[in-house]
Amino acid sequence: HAAETLSLWQEALKFCQFFFGGAASAYTPHVYISALSCWNPDSGVAQIWQPQFPLIPKVTGAYESPHVMIIKTPNEVYSIATSSDGKQVVSGGYDKTVCIWDALTGDLVKELKGHTDHVQSVAFSPDRKQVVSGSDDQTVCIWNALTGDLVKELKGHTNYVSSVAFSANGKQVVSGSFDKTVCIWDALTGDLVKELKRHTSYVSSVAFSPDGKQVVSGSYDETVCIWDALTGELVKELQGHTSGVQSVAFSQDGKQVLSGSFDKTVHIWDAMTGDLVKELKGHTDPVQSVAFSPDGKQVVSGSIDKTVCIWDALTGDLVKELKGHT
Repeated sequence: HAAETLSLWQEALKFCQFFFGGAASAYTPHVYISALSCWNPDSGVAQIWQPQFPLIPKVTGAYESPHVMIIKTPNEVYSIATSSDGKQVVSGGYDKTVCIWDALTGDLVKELKGHTDHVQSVAFSPDRKQVVSGSDDQTVCIWNALTGDLVKELKGHTNYVSSVAFSANGKQVVSGSFDKTVCIWDALTGDLVKELKRHTSYVSSVAFSPDGKQVVSGSYDETVCIWDALTGELVKELQGHTSGVQSVAFSQDGKQVLSGSFDKTVHIWDAMTGDLVKELKGHTDPVQSVAFSPDGKQVVSGSIDKTVCIWDALTGDLVKELKGHT
């Protein structure tokens, strides 16, 4: 019963996050049952505890909401990322700041100021000690996540920085820019290690492979490029989208690449051969962001059509459509 016990503990944690993310926690912190009314009645937590409190009113349909917590910000948010332990969220946006939030309470932990234009992309380092951000001010900044201090300002791009990411060992940073280049930086010294040139239009998204040996980039030129991170050589150019590529990602095993495009589709590619494995259709507007699940069995995509879609990575079937954004 180890798997069932683990599943129940995971749901219990999510239930607590749901409780503390709601208004009820501010008034009745000692009564967790105030959240039971809105919890899925078929879940393990509900089946164990709801019989103990038969007089609790039930709110029909409330548990169908996908929200665990909503963090409200005063300005538009362009990018978010979670820390490796899931305890913090970092965001960047219109107001030129980088904000670190407590994922459990929704409280603002740190506000990092230094950019002079909109922040387009943010990411945590694997050890959660640093944050990297890319801005329309053409710079990449590395911050101390604990103190909020600016550690390094990386200069070299000649146009907006659209995307940033750490390597798995935290020793390098990759950035993509509207100057059509992909840059690999030494995260410790701030030195430019490699400048990758091939794209003929804006680079919108970049990511390292899990082993740090490759980099993937997506561009408005409708292509996805896989690069050798050590030599800077182009390994594969993936063609198949009919409009600009907005987001790219590697699977955890590094064997597949995911891309989302203005053509409203999500593509799953074989990273070794460059072959198109699956084309996922369902969104009615451009796809803005994509990611693999940790086990590689599912894919998630976010679109301008205001929906988040979860797909079966093997079959390409739509598993769930999450609605809630306005």
